[in-house]
Amino acid sequence: MKYIKYEVHENTSVRQFLKAKNFSKKSIEDILKTGYILNGKKQRKSLNLKKSDELKIIIEDERVDYEPKKGGINIVYEDDNSLVISKEANITVNSKNQISLSNYIANYFIDSGQESKIRLVNRLDMDTSGLMLIAKNKYSHAYYQKQLEENTMKKKYLAVVEGMLDIDSLYENKFSYNEKKKNYEPSDKGKISRTYFKSIRINCDFSIIECEILTGRTHQIRASLTDLGHPIWGDKLYGSDKNLDRFLLHSYRLEFTSFYNEENIKLNDYPKFIGFL
Repeated sequence: MKYIKYEVHENTSVRQFLKAKNFSKKSIEDILKTGYILNGKKQRKSLNLKKSDELKIIIEDERVDYEPKKGGINIVYEDDNSLVISKEANITVNSKNQISLSNYIANYFIDSGQESKIRLVNRLDMDTSGLMLIAKNKYSHAYYQKQLEENTMKKKYLAVVEGMLDIDSLYENKFSYNEKKKNYEPSDKGKISRTYFKSIRINCDFSIIECEILTGRTHQIRASLTDLGHPIWGDKLYGSDKNLDRFLLHSYRLEFTSFYNEENIKLNDYPKFIGFL
C-alpha cells in the first residue's frame, strides 16, 4: 500500500482541498467513501483541515492486468504517478489477442516493483509511433482524463503526406465510421473533428505537416488529411499508394500538468523517419 502525502497550508475542508488539487469529482467521492489518513488516523468524511495537518490519500496495491512479456520500452519521463514512453510502430497498445505494448509495460512494472494496473491516457494506432502517457493509479488517471476533456493537455504529431500541402490553419469537418471500408469518412451525421495543421517542409513529392489535435476522434488526423487530398505516406486504408511497412505519423510533442507535483511537463520526441527524408 502506498500513499500520496500532502501538508495542509491553510484552513479548509478535505473536499475543498482535493478539489483545489484538481482531483476529479468521482475521485473525491471515492476517497471520502473508502477513507483517507488525517494526522495518522483513518477518516471517511470531509473533515475540516487546519494549517500543518498531514493528509494521506491511500493508493491500494493492484495486480498488473496484462500478462507480462519481455520487450523493450523507451521511457521518456517517469514519476511516482505517471509514465511516458515512446511507442514504436507496428505494435498495438492493448490488444488482448496478441502481444501488445501493455504486455511490455506490465513486465516493466513487475521488474521495477510497481504494483499497478495499465491505465493508458492517450492511445495510438498500431502503425503510429510516438509519445504515450500511462497513469499509475486511478486518481492520476482521472486527473489526466480531465485534462484531455478540457483540452489542456497538448498533443502534436508530425505526418509525412503525399504531394505539396501548404497549410497553416484550423481544419474542421464531421466524420462517421464506414463499416464496409473500416475507415472514417466525411458525413453530416458524424462527430465534429478539429485539427490545426501547419506545414513544416514542402517538397514536390511530399510535405511534412505538424498536426495539433483539438478533439479526440478516432483516426481524425488520417481522415482529415485524406479529405484535404493529401493522405499520409503508407496509409493504405486512407488512400496512400506508398508501399511502406507503416504509415508516417508520429506523436512528437506532449504537454501536461503532472499529477501531485503540478509541474508543467513538456516533452519532445522526434521521429526517426524525418532524418531519412
